[in-house]
This record gives sequence, C-alpha cells and structure tokens, in this order.
Amino acid sequence: MLQTTFTCGKCGSTALRKNGSRNGQPKYQCTACRYQALFVPAAVGKAVQYAQVELLLLERVSQHALVRLTGVSRPTIVKLAKKRRPRRSCGPNRAGYWVLKLDEMWTFVGRKKRKVWLWLATERHSRRIVAWVLGCRGAATLRRLWATLPEDYQTGTWYFTDEWEAYGQVLPPRAHRPSPKGSGLTSIVEAINCSLRQKCAVLVRKPAPLAAA
Repeated sequence: MLQTTFTCGKCGSTALRKNGSRNGQPKYQCTACRYQALFVPAAVGKAVQYAQVELLLLERVSQHALVRLTGVSRPTIVKLAKKRRPRRSCGPNRAGYWVLKLDEMWTFVGRKKRKVWLWLATERHSRRIVAWVLGCRGAATLRRLWATLPEDYQTGTWYFTDEWEAYGQVLPPRAHRPSPKGSGLTSIVEAINCSLRQKCAVLVRKPAPLAAA
C-alpha cells in the first residue's frame, strides 16, 4: 500500500503543524526550522499518482492497464518510464572497434498462435540497444535488423551471437563470432531479454510443465 508522508521543503523534517491558510489553501509550518509553505491538494495528488505509476512499472503492468488503474495519461506514463531508464555513455572500446551482441526472443501478438520474435542488437560497452525489429525467426528478419543498424556498426564491428543458423546467412563471416548457449559471450543481450520478461507479461516464458505438455 502506498503511503504519503509530507516533509519540510527546506530541512526535510516531518514535524509539521497547521499555520492558517491563504486563498483557501492550508498553510503548514515546520517546527524544526520555522519554514512555511502552502499545501496544494492537486499537486500532492498528482505526485501520489506518479509514485503509483513508478511502483506499478516494476510489476509488469501494461501501459494501458496503468492508465485505467491510476488515471495518468499514456504519454505521461511513457515519460516516467524513460526517466527510470539508466543512461550510459556510448563509444567504441580502446582498440577502436565496436562489439555487438545479438539475440532473438519469442513473443506473440494478440494470441499465442501469432508468434513473432523480437531481435535485439546490443552494444557491449554501453549495454545500449542500438537496433531492434519484430518478425519471424528467419534470415529475412535479420536482414531487416542489419538494415536498421547505424553505419558505424556495419563496419569495424565484431558480432557475437548464438548458433542459430540465420546469423551465419546474414552477418559478415569474418566478423561473426557464434557461440554456444551457456558460454557467456551473449550474456549482456540475454540479461536485457530477462529484464524485458520481468517488466512485460507478454514476454514471460512458458512454465516447464506447460511447455512439455
């Protein structure tokens, strides 16, 4: 349950007392530093709504569900989600070349029979997603991913992937480094896939008993 605690805007103390009103808005005074401030219900209510959105973003709740639950508009929810995203510097390593980790993740649209795969290309140094596409699991979708890569990543770059056959059909052979599952060479992009599954219920994998059935 979300609880709201009012603190002094100057010293951060929670020891506040009522101190009259101004234009119908209650005033409060801090007993620690004597700082006075107005209490604006609309602003406080909006802050509480935003705090609820930030908590629900951690629970794999969809954006449309957040709109229904909190009453916050979808563009505002997107802005709040972007603020929570960590920012990292992006640049080649000391040797002067880029390293991309590529992987594909199963999902669906509307119902599980409509299978699609989310393809990601992640830069190793910054852990940023530099390109992504949705489509089938074949080489045609990988060619679309290759076409969306910035020019800097199409030359002078090493590409680490798993041993799925589509990668060998599209990526430059000299720069392609396929690796078996569990080798750890694609752990960065796999960790991003894991984070997406935790935040988006559609991407959650099937349980083992259900998959076996």
